[in-house]
Amino acid sequence: MKWNYLTATLLAVGLAACTNDEDQMSGPVAARITAGIGAPQTRAVGDSWNADRIGVSVTSAPNSEMETLYRNVGYSTAATGTVAANFTPLSGDIFFQDATETVTFSAYAPYQADLTGNTIDVNTQTNNGDSQEDIDFLFAEGATASRSNPTVIFSDNSTSGGADCSFHHKMAQLNIVFQTLATDGFAADDILDADNTFNLGGLVHEGTFDVTSGGTAVTGTAVASWDITACKHTDVNNQRTYSLILLPQDLANALNVSVVIGGQTYSNNTNVKPNLEAGYSYTYTVTVRKTGLAVSGCTITTWVDGTGGSGDAVM
Repeated sequence: MKWNYLTATLLAVGLAACTNDEDQMSGPVAARITAGIGAPQTRAVGDSWNADRIGVSVTSAPNSEMETLYRNVGYSTAATGTVAANFTPLSGDIFFQDATETVTFSAYAPYQADLTGNTIDVNTQTNNGDSQEDIDFLFAEGATASRSNPTVIFSDNSTSGGADCSFHHKMAQLNIVFQTLATDGFAADDILDADNTFNLGGLVHEGTFDVTSGGTAVTGTAVASWDITACKHTDVNNQRTYSLILLPQDLANALNVSVVIGGQTYSNNTNVKPNLEAGYSYTYTVTVRKTGLAVSGCTITTWVDGTGGSGDAVM
């Protein structure tokens, strides 16, 4: 009887241990998020994450309801100055529901918690300082993970035969470099005078960003006159450069560029006509001359190379 009792006890303990192991194997497993920004593209604030927040969604889960359960789940990183970063959930984790399925994810930035539907309203007339981060929309898709391999990596694996799942810019960037030259009746630093004003007309600023596809759309009409004087700019080597984040759009006409120096208006409405595509950065150099504005050296740099140009701004 003692042998039978001991045997039964050991058997019960063994069964309990097996049950605990099975519980651990079938317990919840949370997704871990790692994200990178696709080179050579950059953020509005540089080529790295800046303590950003992203919204993560499940786009495909063949054997479970994860696609319904996890839409626009907020994640954040404290990392700054790094192209790749690890993200942690703002409130709740994404948990894998099935032990065998491979789950596909998408993500966007910047994260918007109170999202209604799938789109975010956009207005690019605010292009001041840090506010550019609010309209520098990024999108990533195609990253996969599973219960046994729960790390969701939004990175570019195309060089090794995989997919590019990294974040990419979905807006366009327009850089306009203004300058005055001594050979054109100005002092070289006249362009930096505090009383100068700068204007850009012909752009559509209102539109939407779709968090499920990364697509953008313009919904408003072109604004004839946009004062960009207070927008984000840098002053280097007697040049003032405005870097503007804009909605992708096809321009029917060239933009009207004007500068007021010393009470006199100089303008150009023929040379600045970029085809604003998502992820592309366009650069124009505008030289203010007593006879007008000259636009030159249009290049596409920094994000994805495209076309550019140059010209003069005249009275």
